[in-house]
Amino acid sequence: MPLHTMSHPEVRQLYVDHQGWLRSWLLGRLRCGFTAADLTHDTFLNLIELPEQPVLRQPRAFLQVVASRLMINRFRRMQVEAEVLRTVALMAEDDCAPSAEDKACARELLGQVLALLATELDVKSRTAFLMARVEGRSYREIAAELGVSETRVKQYLAKVLAHCHGRMAAAVPEPEPEPEQDTSEDRAPAHA
Repeated sequence: MPLHTMSHPEVRQLYVDHQGWLRSWLLGRLRCGFTAADLTHDTFLNLIELPEQPVLRQPRAFLQVVASRLMINRFRRMQVEAEVLRTVALMAEDDCAPSAEDKACARELLGQVLALLATELDVKSRTAFLMARVEGRSYREIAAELGVSETRVKQYLAKVLAHCHGRMAAAVPEPEPEPEQDTSEDRAPAHA
């Protein structure tokens, strides 16, 4: 697909021509006006942030693909957030600090993640991740250091997080279902 630099007036016109349609399309899938509006905005923002945009022969198809990917990412993020909140709520219910065993498991997991980064990912992705998450550097600083665009830095980080998430999900066994307890009332009472 040929690429060119899209000017702000072109993006503005694309927004004027298609934002209403895109928002309606998203609303039909999400059933939430606020989320549909957010993802519509994010779709066009994503387009503006591209260093070079594709020549759009079918702009609605392109916008639909970008919006679909953003929608999937949003659902994944919501699932992770819900799991984190559930875990925090369980910890609050227990009202206890992590045990020595929990701390040891966390250290071991961190060691595995760092080993994973060192052996299974390319240098730029690993470096971008460590610079962002360990050193706390901005995307702009990382981009300048690595000689890439900020968009590429975001792609590196997404790649690392997806890879780690996939590896961790594969390593965690599915919980076993709890045995059903017999609550039938037709048992004869035991007499001594």
